Amino acid sequence: MNYAPILIPTLNRYNHLKRCVESLAKCTHADKTDLFIALDYPLKEEHWEGYRQIKEYVSSIEGFNTITIIQRDYNYGPDENISNARNQIYEKYDRIICSEDDNEFSPNFLDYINKGLDRYEDDPKIIAICGDGGIFKPPADYHANYTIHKGFSAWGYGTWFPRKYKRIYQPEELKSFLKNRDMRRWLKFYFKNHYYTVLTYIMNKKAICGDGAIVVDMILKDTFCVYPKISLVRNYGHDGSGMYGGYIQDSPYSKVEIDNRPTFDFIGEAPVNDPRYVQLLRDYCRMPWQRIIKFWIRAFMSPRKIKNLFL
Repeated sequence: MNYAPILIPTLNRYNHLKRCVESLAKCTHADKTDLFIALDYPLKEEHWEGYRQIKEYVSSIEGFNTITIIQRDYNYGPDENISNARNQIYEKYDRIICSEDDNEFSPNFLDYINKGLDRYEDDPKIIAICGDGGIFKPPADYHANYTIHKGFSAWGYGTWFPRKYKRIYQPEELKSFLKNRDMRRWLKFYFKNHYYTVLTYIMNKKAICGDGAIVVDMILKDTFCVYPKISLVRNYGHDGSGMYGGYIQDSPYSKVEIDNRPTFDFIGEAPVNDPRYVQLLRDYCRMPWQRIIKFWIRAFMSPRKIKNLFL
């Protein structure tokens, strides 16, 4: 088995990072895995306390094959901090496991990711092996212990460096994407709420980055991700501490039941885009008609923005 290195970008969320790293250290194969932590430099005064705690903590980390701390001497920002570290890792490895610092993992997470990376290495339709099993209940008559469907989750995933997918879509690229009737139909079919997110980015003339861009690219290129039937990760990022997670009171993502077995073996033959899972995904991404009406009312109240959709 090939053992992919792990990259965790962080700045000041000491408690999140400590929980994440300690869960990974308990994983099967952690002792064969190289850990990279990209520690950004504080941008604001409120970053310093957590940053200092992390600087002290990282020197005590144990349980991995090697531990590399990439420490910035000025603030790179989250995107550059990640991309710079990925490029550094790319010089030595052909694959990578990425995690935000607010995840907690099952003991078999690394076993699952590494086996998945080996299993699908030669399948260009698979762009990542994701650890998030979702918060919805699997269909009772679905017998494989993994799924293959559209959608991307950055809450712990493995991928191959030669595998290409776009992480940034500029407004004009998004407009071109939506001008294609089939692409527009499939985006609305799979991720209706994201369809309106894309419209919002076009209206505001902003690029869409990260997960949102990857989803658009998956539809354009007809690619997929692999997921476990039972989640191998909890996410604690909806406590208001991060840049993108926001705040969700009693977030269900931090309470999801995760697999506690030490190893993972792929069982059964998961069909691509099983209709039962597609329906679960569509229900999860459904946007109430009341919100759709509110979206268009607000849009047409801003003539300068709405014309960006059509010009």
